[in-house]
Amino acid sequence: MGNVESLSNSISEEYHRVDVTNRGYLLLDELLQMQPPRESTLDICHLGTLFVIDKRRTGRFYHNDILEFARTYASQALLNGRKDDFQSKFQAYCTLKMWNEISKDRDEIFVEWFTKLFTENPNYVQKFEQHTETYLTSDAINKMYQILSIKNYYGGDFRSFLDLMQRSAEEEDLMKLDEDELDDVVPAQILKNFSKHFIDGFKKLMSELGFQPDLLSNVQ
Repeated sequence: MGNVESLSNSISEEYHRVDVTNRGYLLLDELLQMQPPRESTLDICHLGTLFVIDKRRTGRFYHNDILEFARTYASQALLNGRKDDFQSKFQAYCTLKMWNEISKDRDEIFVEWFTKLFTENPNYVQKFEQHTETYLTSDAINKMYQILSIKNYYGGDFRSFLDLMQRSAEEEDLMKLDEDELDDVVPAQILKNFSKHFIDGFKKLMSELGFQPDLLSNVQ
């Protein structure tokens, strides 16, 4: 799996390849364009992983934070000694890191962060002159669908998920059936509502499984 510095250097090169704007950070779609070394099992498109990388909770992924994460990953990989099950173990570690923070009645931090993953990205946002609401494109909702592994955990294809989100918007009077221009978008407020329900369910499940708050308080 290579040593720590080797992986860090490869990740740094990938960062600069993707960072064509030189703005100093990557947005979600740019981060997901990064290609870790082939011998690595690192999967960035994972909720806990994204939460750990974005330690500032801004929806922006900074070079130093990405490198810090890569070094942690490489160090844990060397300690693990095996490749076949390391990805699932490391994702579990990231999920527990996320649990460690949100278990302290800090749901709003997750909700705001998860919303920023999409609203910070101009490619994912769409506005209309006759509407004050901010809308997210179907590409944004598709990325959300992938990150949360909706198909694996809840079933249903992406189109069904998008329809569900739009029906929720209609029920909350944020969209109307006869507005053709809104056919492929979802109000950002619906994503925020969904993320609140999602994290509530996650906390309930973790508690039922016996996980205690602050479980990894001593893990850096």
